Amino acid sequence: MGDISGPGSQFLKTAELAEGVSRRTLLKAGAGFAAAVAFNQHEAHGQPTDTPSKIDSNPYRHIRGFNYQPSWSSSGLVIWRQFKPELFHLELGQGKTFFPGINTIRLWLSFDAFAGSDAADQKVVASNFEIALQIADSYHLKVIPVLFNNWHSVPDFGGIANEMIEYWMNDHDRNHTIPVNVFMSYLEAFAGAHATDDRILIWDLCNEPFNSGVTPALSVWLESLYRKCKELKLRAPIGVGMAPSVDNLRLLDPVCDVLTIHPYGNQKFLDAAVAYGQKVKKPVLPTESCWGSLDDAERARIVATELSELRDRNLGFLAHVLHHSLVADCHRQQYGPVSGAGYMAFIEADGSLRPHHDIFNRFV
Repeated sequence: MGDISGPGSQFLKTAELAEGVSRRTLLKAGAGFAAAVAFNQHEAHGQPTDTPSKIDSNPYRHIRGFNYQPSWSSSGLVIWRQFKPELFHLELGQGKTFFPGINTIRLWLSFDAFAGSDAADQKVVASNFEIALQIADSYHLKVIPVLFNNWHSVPDFGGIANEMIEYWMNDHDRNHTIPVNVFMSYLEAFAGAHATDDRILIWDLCNEPFNSGVTPALSVWLESLYRKCKELKLRAPIGVGMAPSVDNLRLLDPVCDVLTIHPYGNQKFLDAAVAYGQKVKKPVLPTESCWGSLDDAERARIVATELSELRDRNLGFLAHVLHHSLVADCHRQQYGPVSGAGYMAFIEADGSLRPHHDIFNRFV
């Protein structure tokens, strides 16, 4: 599954030719389509007019869950350095109360919190991850940890960037291998320390790595991370959060055991992913879905439309995002800047259920 060769591989050659597509580009293609569809009982029960491409057998078809961004900061660095277990526990508990059928959360880690710390603080950050796993497990939730991130907005969550990768590749190793003391120690402290941890469903190597474009250095970096994870003998499979570009399917296939896609209502991409997964014999799991809106009723229509599309294709799914947070796209206007993605949370800042958003439970 995903065997790759060295820097001269087809993975790298293909990557040099393609462009990444951010989920921001879906405002018209995805959310605009979904918002235009009138929600009715027929659609809510997953009875489409046209028969979509469908996966007959999928080990992740039972997955129902959310991305979860803790509420207390907009930055992954602060979330994990100033971890608040009581609030983490409360917010996941609210999620299980409103959505009792969920079984998985996708949790974004922070390379910044680890790399910018001394050895003692690195242990604290790693310990905070263990506490988070314990809390999730107490609610019978499997976890998809996101190791790196290359989606950036305002305010910025943090993560890697093309410039960062180019700097390390060009200045620190002319042979295009990643310095062990920069990224690999992070993988060892998080993925390696939990290599056989049954609480982990999938390891997400990087969230939307090609949002700022595809470069040879970025491609080799992903390849190196994947190889390191295999050396660490991770029990859980590996995926990469894919923004909805068909190019991403072939570019990221070599570093994926599972095709973890972000369709956001893009039916062309969704059908291409289903077909591609069948072709390469890899499961498909949408790990981000449900485009946002500031209007509660419109957002509920979007949720119903997108989840109908996923269920009709026999796919599991994780919606974005469980709880109000200061992270970009997870809050209303009074809490900070709001982009074209609108407001994507299902639970409000005060812990109440967002109006109409119990619609999610129809698809569990």
